[in-house]
Amino acid sequence: MNRMKSYIIAILLITVAGCKSTPQQDDSGLALRKSTPIQLFMGTCVVGRQSPSALEDSAQRKGFKVAPKDIAQSYLQYNEGKAWYLTNNEGSFGLALLKSNLCSVYIHQGNPAIIQASMESWLPPAGSGFTYKKELISQSGTLTTTSYTLYQGSNLLEKWLLTVNNAAPTNLVAIMSYQGA
Repeated sequence: MNRMKSYIIAILLITVAGCKSTPQQDDSGLALRKSTPIQLFMGTCVVGRQSPSALEDSAQRKGFKVAPKDIAQSYLQYNEGKAWYLTNNEGSFGLALLKSNLCSVYIHQGNPAIIQASMESWLPPAGSGFTYKKELISQSGTLTTTSYTLYQGSNLLEKWLLTVNNAAPTNLVAIMSYQGA
């Protein structure tokens, strides 16, 4: 738990330091880090790693509502867990927490390449004491799944998964998932 706090603090310090040294209009990384999909992912799944109740509280603060049974089943795929949905001026999103503690944010609009760049903008920079391994898990038709495994030294911290759908048009563009160590 302390390693994760250290990781989040390091990322926040690097983000803040980067903001002060680079004008906002020139910092495409800042725009990527502030995008709604990644903010929902970081603000629910990553923050909620402490406990399911922390995730539920965070989801409510972000504006998610408990999903009705039909919507919940589309996110849970008949697995045990809880599901929420959010519709705002940025679009439509889903959130699912499986009993296995896998947490996922479902993104129904946007550009898959920008969503992937947004997730990668949160990966630890070189020299931060944290590392990651990026791995292509699968590629089939228009779907691509990439895994990002985060480490502090040789200790596994967590894993982020991103599945993007490059089909156009589509009603599901990406799924960002979080699995703790």
